[in-house]
Amino acid sequence: MTFHDRLKQGSPLLATFVKTPHPMVIEVLGGTALDALILDCEHSPFGWADIDRAVLAARAVGKPILARLPDDQPTGLLKLLDMGADGVVVPHVSTARQARDIVRAAHYGDGGRGFATTTRAGGYGRLGMKEHLDASAAPTILVQIEDPAAVDNIDDIVAVPGISGVFIGPADLAIAYGVNDLSAPRVIDAMTGVIASARKAALPVACFAGSSGAVKALYDRG
Repeated sequence: MTFHDRLKQGSPLLATFVKTPHPMVIEVLGGTALDALILDCEHSPFGWADIDRAVLAARAVGKPILARLPDDQPTGLLKLLDMGADGVVVPHVSTARQARDIVRAAHYGDGGRGFATTTRAGGYGRLGMKEHLDASAAPTILVQIEDPAAVDNIDDIVAVPGISGVFIGPADLAIAYGVNDLSAPRVIDAMTGVIASARKAALPVACFAGSSGAVKALYDRG
């Protein structure tokens, strides 16, 4: 079962951000009970060679791996998926149009993702065209909700076909709302609205948790 399939099942999953650009970190975390690893390429010094080695290490230890890219540019999505990553986390997605562009860039056809089987994802040429298309049909795409505009547009964002789930960024939301407390009422209200909209659209919700207590609280909220 792929990570995307497990995500769709709706059962609780636990992942961690990886901040250190060294494949040994991936190798060590591969022996844990974590459900997935997420390379933090937005706030850590990952270059493309580092990402490639990390994805290779994750595949070697059989651990699903995603990457949070620094932006939503199609070239980044293409490189990451060609490397064989299980999916992508895209920061600061604020509109449905932006979400649609991300989905389009991550899928073949309709002028979106460029096609090649000479990549790790394509088995370095061993996969036939149809086999590669089938294997790449459902990448995990998590859009990060981190801005007031995203909260305002959440119903339209979660309605975009191809989105796998939403990832709430409470710290960025707090800063955007002018507070320095993740438990501020405005932040909690925004998160509650995002969770409700995602659940209505049958999409899973992810969120950063800084402690085991926070993990339980988030699970309890859905």
